[in-house]
Amino acid sequence: MPAPLTPEQKLAKAAGRATALVVYRGLTLIDVAGRAERKDMAIVVDGDTIKAILPVSNLDASQTAAAEVIDAQGLFAIPGLIDSHVHYATRPARAAAEAELKRDIYGGVTGVRDMAGDARALADLSRAALVGEIPAPDIFYSALVAGPSFFQDPRTLSSSLGMKPGEVPWLYAVTADSDLPLVVAQARGTGATGLKIYANLPGELVRGLIVEAKRQHFPVWTHQQVYPATPYDSLGATAVSHVCMIARYIREPGKASYGHSNEPSYDGLTADDPGIARYIAALAKSGTIMDATLSVYIPALDKDGKPVVSKRCPLALAGAITRAMQHAGVRIAAGTDADAGPDNPWPALYRELEALVKDAGLTPYDAIAAATKNAAAALGKEGEFGTLVEGRHANFVLLTSDPGRDIANLHSIVMTVKRGHRFLRSDYHHQTVPAEPD
Repeated sequence: MPAPLTPEQKLAKAAGRATALVVYRGLTLIDVAGRAERKDMAIVVDGDTIKAILPVSNLDASQTAAAEVIDAQGLFAIPGLIDSHVHYATRPARAAAEAELKRDIYGGVTGVRDMAGDARALADLSRAALVGEIPAPDIFYSALVAGPSFFQDPRTLSSSLGMKPGEVPWLYAVTADSDLPLVVAQARGTGATGLKIYANLPGELVRGLIVEAKRQHFPVWTHQQVYPATPYDSLGATAVSHVCMIARYIREPGKASYGHSNEPSYDGLTADDPGIARYIAALAKSGTIMDATLSVYIPALDKDGKPVVSKRCPLALAGAITRAMQHAGVRIAAGTDADAGPDNPWPALYRELEALVKDAGLTPYDAIAAATKNAAAALGKEGEFGTLVEGRHANFVLLTSDPGRDIANLHSIVMTVKRGHRFLRSDYHHQTVPAEPD
């Protein structure tokens, strides 16, 4: 019979924490930072934490005697994946969100960064994921600030139902008269992981919010261009989103407010454009992470499977700008900002990673880094997860084929481990993801 739980273990179990000692033995560790494979390794997990990573030959009886030993011979281990750009509560719909999150966790996604929605719903989902009430990645969400004019957007109404958008702490209207320390403090009070600066703010306010968020040790995330602020006003944020916004700025420098309509022509524009090159150099110098979201530039397909003609930034241009940023030393994070579709059994993040390799020219190792250590850095959590290191969360993925050789090998997933809890791919039976309400 197993030994009875200690009082500390009982409390941990009640809080949803794993308590077992488990050894994953014989695996090949994909060292993303070192771009190398470490064969015949063991990951020793104690509860929700990586206790040790060592060659199997260095394991001794004291590490295995009281442990469950899992034969991982022939399997490859990478850190748990993180989708840096999701929206699971713009229109809160619990059934749809749970189905999306379940697909994520069984596809190797151990963390998501939700980039604005109803913080009440997101806090509840985050808690449910942490204590094991639902199978889901850990959820890290934002509190959004924007200029008052943005809060006519119908999405803000659906994300603050029962209250007035622009006057709730997770969707807050900021002006030159706002008390910025209070704005950031109330955003932190929602349980958010970071502040999202979104739209219709002048450069001075964008820069002031970034400075204040950093002073309060609160990650700050922005669109690459907030309007009427320029992309240069967002430099110094923890991360910026949407790689092709710099192309729109080059072609439409006088645009004063946020919106997708009336996009300019991108004909003849390349990543070598002097304006784009100048911005990339400034971005690299700032240390800000780029959440590229190539998925939003992938053309939609018509009923015959042919790309639909669109005036949006071409995927080839978005990929080329991403590649230029990578070459300049900008850290790329993998975020989707796109749904995988109701009948797709795989997370949307897979498509983003494949686009980073195919369309931006990143290596599979670089793409994995974008969805692990770089994504954790964007969350301000690089000391907790994102790499396979002793003392960090036991978040990793086991696969039968090497994703460092071919990013499509993510589809060979066998198991996700999140905070020590196991999610076997064979236990996942995909059902159509419910539609969100109109």
